[in-house]
Amino acid sequence: MNISALSTKVRHAASNLLLVLSPISTIFMLVKILSVLSDSPVPINVVTSESMEPAFRRGDLILIWNREPLIRAGDIPVVWIPGRKQPMVHRAIRAHYEIEGEGRAVVVRQKILTKGDNNDDDDRQLYPPGRAFVGRDEIVGVVRGYIPWLGWPTIALTGAAWLKAAIMTCILAVVAVEMLSKSDIKRREALRSASKREKDMVGSHEI
Repeated sequence: MNISALSTKVRHAASNLLLVLSPISTIFMLVKILSVLSDSPVPINVVTSESMEPAFRRGDLILIWNREPLIRAGDIPVVWIPGRKQPMVHRAIRAHYEIEGEGRAVVVRQKILTKGDNNDDDDRQLYPPGRAFVGRDEIVGVVRGYIPWLGWPTIALTGAAWLKAAIMTCILAVVAVEMLSKSDIKRREALRSASKREKDMVGSHEI
């Protein structure tokens, strides 16, 4: 294989890879834009439990807004306690203020108690030991809407490693087929071009 042919194949492979990565990068950019607009590091999230039924259900995609400084009872804050892998999305049932510090270092902080609509007890047992409330600084936003069922693909991918492997295999297969198809088309075009040149040369000699 000569360098020109190898270079062509590399360019085709890169082109096909970009076709696969383009939707992924677009989604990533949209999430970043939503993050800036909502002032939340987590502008969207997937409901993974039944604790908030019937407000929303497992598999729903929730939309999060973090541009309001205070949480009110009845709001549905998204609590992300440092060190936890996933946020908790439960309704605020109580909100009050506590004064911390002394003298000029006094700070007034909002404290919130949450509870899942479908749970019997509040969330104190889910907070870090010795805590009865979460702080406003542990809340990354408030739910302002949701899209039913749209989060199920994420849940499926999270819970099934074989499904991730299957999807990646399908993507690679599509890329491979596309590359082979384009290569075959190029080869046929080259053969037709060579055949045409031969005919032209034969015709010119006959003249």
